[in-house]
Amino acid sequence: MDSRDRAQSEVIGTVLLIGLTITAVGVTVAIGSAALADAQASADVQRVEGAMTQVDSKTSLVAHGGSTSQRVRLDPGSTANARIDGDAGRMRIEVETEDGDVEARNVTLGAVVYERGDDRVAYQGGGVWRANEGGSWMVSPPEFHYRGDTLTLPLVTIDGEDGRFRDSAVVTRNASRPDQLFPSGDVSNPLLGGNVTVTVESEYAQAWGRFFESRTEANVTRLADDEVEVRLRTVTTHPALNASVSSVAQSQLALGGVTSLYADSYDSSQGAYDPDTAGSEARIRTSGQFQLVANGGGPDSFEVRGDVVADSFNPSQNSSKWKKNTNITGDLIRNSGSIDPGPTSGAIAERIAQVKALGLDEPGECRSDSEFDDGGTHPISEDTCFADGLEVSDGTTLRIEDGSTVHVQGGLDVGENGRVVFDSTSGDIEVLLEDELSIESDGRIDSVGGGRNVLSVDAGIDVQDQGSIETDEDTRLDLYNTGEIDLSDRAQITADGDVAGNLWLYSSGSEIEFDGPGEDSVDDRDIRFTGVLYAPQSEAYVEGRVTFKGSNTFLSVNSGEADDNGNGGNDDYVDISFHYDEALQGSHPFGGGSVPVVSHLHVSRHRVVIETN
Repeated sequence: MDSRDRAQSEVIGTVLLIGLTITAVGVTVAIGSAALADAQASADVQRVEGAMTQVDSKTSLVAHGGSTSQRVRLDPGSTANARIDGDAGRMRIEVETEDGDVEARNVTLGAVVYERGDDRVAYQGGGVWRANEGGSWMVSPPEFHYRGDTLTLPLVTIDGEDGRFRDSAVVTRNASRPDQLFPSGDVSNPLLGGNVTVTVESEYAQAWGRFFESRTEANVTRLADDEVEVRLRTVTTHPALNASVSSVAQSQLALGGVTSLYADSYDSSQGAYDPDTAGSEARIRTSGQFQLVANGGGPDSFEVRGDVVADSFNPSQNSSKWKKNTNITGDLIRNSGSIDPGPTSGAIAERIAQVKALGLDEPGECRSDSEFDDGGTHPISEDTCFADGLEVSDGTTLRIEDGSTVHVQGGLDVGENGRVVFDSTSGDIEVLLEDELSIESDGRIDSVGGGRNVLSVDAGIDVQDQGSIETDEDTRLDLYNTGEIDLSDRAQITADGDVAGNLWLYSSGSEIEFDGPGEDSVDDRDIRFTGVLYAPQSEAYVEGRVTFKGSNTFLSVNSGEADDNGNGGNDDYVDISFHYDEALQGSHPFGGGSVPVVSHLHVSRHRVVIETN
């Protein structure tokens, strides 16, 4: 090769090198630009989510009378579109009346919408929603209140001309007062007809449906991609108590951390529970998975004299671990059908409201004394209100008798050999506490008299040490509570003679914790519950040694103490016994009657105008 050829090769090589360099730089710039654009778009959408929650806050302030006008800003930028759409979304509310007719209201919601590419963020109906090709979800909830049996829905709707939302806009009220949609016409409270049906047509309908489902446990049906139907029951009849323990959630009965579980049955009509004559009619049921595995472990002993009903089993009943650790005398029943008892909160709220409606707490009518600690006996023989919480201790007895109703505007603390007696000999007793019931040391509540006694606690229940609640073999005791329940040490809530049908505890609290004695406790005492514990809205957590006689219904059952995320732990020792009272078969909570789920409905429309500058 001569010098001219070598010179040409060098030039060609240089050109190729420069070309490759330019190509690489171009590809890098293109990829980097795309990534930068995606990051910028994501940041813009997140920024607008925050701005839209400010729109929500300020619009709500105007809609509910807190301000006559407010200025809101979105600053959508030049690469996105923000607009006001007064026709976006509709809600139809139908209420079945007592005579079988249907009263309906149609509401156009309107929306403030931000769009960038496939992402959309909107303020609609008092909430903030987001959607893309993957679906829709809620950013912040609309104003919505569901407590007990009362549903309150103040809908914020947007009027005004459709158009582009520029940097800022002004929100004003479109009416001096909200439109009352329900109750009105032939619909009054309490609702005496059938169901309440809410239909939402919206680009964010699926998110609306999930929101209603999470807040009300309603049945949600997807009618179309942009339409859902929500059916709220006004009344429900709770299912019969045919199981030792039921977990009604579509999750699992998590017993992997249990050291020992034993279940059998007895018939209280034939006498108290006797292990020597125990029957084999136990039934453990869950709507989800029956789980006996926890971090590779499982129970040392698991014996059920009866059936286990579940959607699935973990481990499989054919596995060596299952065969080694379990002894189930009845059937393993695969059942995909869910248990849907409905919430208890409506019935509990109704019971509490009945006492409050008596008006015992009129100003100036309530007693101011609150401490009973002189060692004597203090009778209450007439309807009475206490202005503060009560404390009973030091060997003192507070006896409620002669058919009295007692309304306590605080809680009740029973301890140090204190005793509270509900005596229904001359008439049924009713007591309402507006704050927590606490029983400690060897404090006790006794239900006697052969009639029916009712204790409602509009808060939590805490029984510890050797505290107890007991009802005589000939006396019915109904307990209602709305807060969390905590039973610890050697707490007892029991019906004498093991007649489970004489003690009913209804709870709408979120958690019930049973923290019994550990394996090294000095005696064989344990937490004992004898009766019906009906809490289909409550997560149950069990640790230590706990014995149940009767029937128990929870949202879910977990072994170990609840952690910060609401999950059960893996305690070293969890020993549970379930003794099902066969006399309860066919019995229904609340006496088998229809109880309210949604019996009071308040729906209003708060109209605002949003005008851009």
